This record gives sequence, C-alpha cells and structure tokens, in this order.
Amino acid sequence: MTSALALALLLHAAPPLMLNHTAEIMTTRLQVRVVLNKESEREPAKQAIAAVEVELRRLEGLLSEWKPGAPFARLNDTAIQPHRLLSEVQDILVRALKWAERTGGAFDPTFASLWGLWRFHKDEVPKIPTAQDALARAQLIDYHAVHLDPDTGQVRLLKPGMKLGLGGIAKGYAVDCAVRLLRARGFSNFFIKLGGELYLAGTRGDRPWVAGVQDPRDPTRHFAALALQNSAFTTSGDYQRFLMVDGIRYHHIIDPETGYPARKCRSVTIIAKKAEDADALSTGVFVMGPRRGMALIERTEGVEAIIVDAQGAVQISSGLRGKVHFTAHPRDAEQPSR
Repeated sequence: MTSALALALLLHAAPPLMLNHTAEIMTTRLQVRVVLNKESEREPAKQAIAAVEVELRRLEGLLSEWKPGAPFARLNDTAIQPHRLLSEVQDILVRALKWAERTGGAFDPTFASLWGLWRFHKDEVPKIPTAQDALARAQLIDYHAVHLDPDTGQVRLLKPGMKLGLGGIAKGYAVDCAVRLLRARGFSNFFIKLGGELYLAGTRGDRPWVAGVQDPRDPTRHFAALALQNSAFTTSGDYQRFLMVDGIRYHHIIDPETGYPARKCRSVTIIAKKAEDADALSTGVFVMGPRRGMALIERTEGVEAIIVDAQGAVQISSGLRGKVHFTAHPRDAEQPSR
C-alpha cells in the first residue's frame, strides 16, 4: 500500500462515537474530543470535560502574567523585590529555566520584558519598534538574572525593568494537566487542543489519530501528516501572529538577542510525550534555527521535530523517518524574509 493511500484511509475512516466540546480559555480556544465506547459514557465524559475546563480556568488565574492579582503579575509589579511563589508555580518556573539553559536562552521566560514593544493582534493598532529600541529592551531578557531560592520559594529579578512570564510553556502545562485529569476519570482515547498545543491520546476508534503540519505560506492546506498515539504535537510558526509591512513579515516569535522576529525558520513542529516540553521546544528551536535546533532535538530523548527553514526546505528528525506522509511541498514565501 502506498503511503498516500494509507494516509487517505486513515483520514476517511468512519468516525467513532465521540463527544466534542469547545470553550474559550487562556485567551485561546480549547477543543476536546473524547472517544466513547458506548452511549452510556456520554454523561461521565461531559463531567470529565467540565472538570478539565474548571482546571484550566484555575491555571489561567495562577499562571497568567497579565491578570491583576495573579502571582506573576504581582511579581512583575515589584520586580527586584523577593516574591514567594506557590510550589506548583515554582516547579513550572524551575522547568522553564532548565529549558532556557538547554536552548542557550532561545527560549527564555523573561521574554515578558518585551511587553508592549510589539503589537500583532488584529484588534490592536500595529506597532513595529525601531531596531535600536528593540535591542535596548532585549537587554532585559536574561534567564540568568532570575534568582529562585528553592528553600523559601522566593523569586527575585536582578535587573530593574525585567518581567517574567510563563506564556511560552503555560498552555503546554495546562494540556498535560487536562490529560492527567481525563485519564484519572477513566478515559484513554481523546484529543485535546489548546491554541497551538495538541495532545492525542490512544486511538480514534479503530484508527490512529492523524496530525497535520500546516503549510506556513498557505493556511488552507497541510503539507505533511503523521499518525500519533499518546503524544503532544505543537507547532510554532511565523504565520500565526504577524504583520506584513512593505513586503516584510514581522511575527511574534522574537529572538531574545535582538528583540526582533527570529528569521531562520518558517515553522517548527515538535512531537513529545509532554505538551509542556513541546511548547517550550517549539519556540526555542524556532529561534535557534534548523542547524542548532535539530542538533538539540537529536540529543533530547523522546522528542522529534519537523522544521521548515527560512527558504521553505523541510527537515525531519531521525526518529520520524518513514513516519511522516508528505502530501505536498511547502509553498514559497511571498517575499524572502529580511
């Protein structure tokens, strides 16, 4: 059987009995699909999904850096003064700082120091800073300047004006929490999507779940797909939030060294066991670029990647060879990045 035919059979398999739910949480859209073995599971599944929504709203209040009264909002208001974090928040911050170290600062939770410098949202007035202003603000991005005392749980930012946030890892953590909750309720076959963070558990009836990789230059199509089971799947791309000005694409994935958009990739898709890891790595690898980023993937156990570089060429990690079904080639950019 050809790979194209096998993929077509996967995509067009008869749908199983399933409960679907959507909600707006953590400034993005939550989608949950739970596969039911029988109709009598529908009500327990509804209750489980309701519990997921409650948990994610709790995490939204706990991990947000912009909601008044949230731990990181209070921390950023006091900046260089010590601030005690709850143990759950402290643990996530420790892991975020470890990813900052592993990526050489390409992923950095002090990225929040750039707040207000750029505006990409469609409902905002666009804002593009000068290269000089961006570089000046980028000097505040420095995970080494986060002092965390593991004994007291107190964190302090050593540079005045620094800000700390978990926006690059919080949604992944939230998905992992949702996965654990659904499994604890007895469900093993489900799909969770929170913004760009996706987790595929078990199977879709008698078929595997299939995840598609979006073409960075054509949002209407996917250029690749792969079957996944019990895996997180996260993509960071320069097409998700961006501005086009004079033919130049300005997007939201910022290089901490310059304060300007990273230019070495169009998209990075990470497959991992935990959505939290995939979340942090998709940003880190995007900033690092294909050469350094793929080297990190190859030496990180249990993690795979699909990278579309700045020229549109596709690279896949060694563990995905023979598993990715390519349905097309990514299309060229409307103009080369500058």
